This record gives sequence, C-alpha cells and structure tokens, in this order.
Amino acid sequence: MIDLHSHVLFDIDDGPETLYESMRLCEMGVEYGIDCITATSHLYHPDEIVSFLRRRNDRILRVREEIERRSLQLRLYPGAEVFVDDAIFHASHLDKVTLNGSRYLLIEFEFHGLSARRLIRYVDTVFEMGLVPIIAHPERYSYLQQDFGLVQFLTERGAFFQINADSLAGLTGFEEFDLAYRMVRHKAASFIATDAHSLLGRTNELLRMIRRFQPDISRESLDYMLYTAPSCVLANKDIPPIRRSEHRHRHDG
Repeated sequence: MIDLHSHVLFDIDDGPETLYESMRLCEMGVEYGIDCITATSHLYHPDEIVSFLRRRNDRILRVREEIERRSLQLRLYPGAEVFVDDAIFHASHLDKVTLNGSRYLLIEFEFHGLSARRLIRYVDTVFEMGLVPIIAHPERYSYLQQDFGLVQFLTERGAFFQINADSLAGLTGFEEFDLAYRMVRHKAASFIATDAHSLLGRTNELLRMIRRFQPDISRESLDYMLYTAPSCVLANKDIPPIRRSEHRHRHDG
C-alpha cells in the first residue's frame, strides 16, 4: 500500500526527532502493509521553501540510506504538506514541493473559522499555478464537517481529498469519522493515508486501522484509495474517476 501523507522524516517538523525514530516508523509501516511512503513534512510558509528543501532533501537521503542498509522493502518519495493561508496569493515555486515532483500539491488549512469563499479562493489559486490540490484530512476541518455541500463543490471543481486512516477507523472522534465515512460513501475521497507523526500518537499501523473500517467499504474501494489513485499521483498521471461499483452503499438515513 502507498502512504501518500506521512511525517516520517526526523528533525524537520512535529514528526520524529531522531533518525532512530524515523526508522522505527518506517519499520512499523512495513510491518503494517506499507511499501511506499511519501515524506510530507510541514511547509508552514512559502517563503521557507529554500530552507525547507535543503533540510527535507538531506533527511530523505539519510533515511533512504538507512532503509537500504537495513534491507527494508520500502520506497520513500519526496513531498510536503503545505499550509495555505493568504500567503498563497503571493507565493511562488510551490511546484518545487509537490508530491514526487508531480503536479499534485498536498495542502492543509486552518481547522476552524475559514469561510467557504476564502477556501474556494485558496483552491482556485493552486489551480491557477498549474497545480492540482489534494486537500489533506478534510474530516478535521469544522467548516467541512458542517457543510458537506462545500466538499461536493470542491470535488466538482477538480480538487481531490485525502482522509486519514485513523479518522475512518473511528479513533479520533465522531465528527471526524462521520465526515470521512460519508466522503467515502459519496466518492468524495480519493486517498486514505496515515498522516503518521510518531510511534505513540498518530501512527502508521495501517492494516490495524483498516480492520476497524466499516464493513461496507469494499476491497475495490480500498485498493483505489491506497494504491490506484496514489500511484497515479507519484507517476504524475491523471487520476481515474471512482467507479460507482467500487463502493457498496447503504442508505444514509
């Protein structure tokens, strides 16, 4: 499986502090079914791109060397999780921090208080840069929890969504689970990832979390969100639409 969103690199953001902790996360990922990880450390401001890339590339090199030394069956790809606020209107060179050098940019926002108009402007600005936004953990944003129509609007606009596995497993609270599950049922989620930060908090024990998913989420749907769609991102290919048959629906009530 491909983990498209992971804070696996050490000493760069709020993820692991040491190379040892990074490698423990890598080993845990392999143990729980992950064979590809995209290292998406936080980029908090577009003015920090040069220094961010210097540190990220150094950490990737060192983790890759250790992966090879330990003969882990794991591939590590470069990326970033870009925090988007009004600085996006003056940003440049965000193509340098896309997922594996593709046109796909993983972005996140404030968790509360963002208006629909502002959110749409942010997403449109990414498109105007010639990039395709993948919105990280939408189920965590209170304004999307309260407005599923906005989720659908952004999907129709061409944005993609990545939900966190622990949310879909019901490990982070009802509101996050409810939106994540609803997005899967309504074909609004294209990716599941761990957003792993540590060995004890948000981990990358992906198979363990999958076992807690609702039983009406089909194997075909999981394959799409954990392999097919992320493979297209890493190869910079168009992401195919989700076929209706890939989700087994039950009445929303």
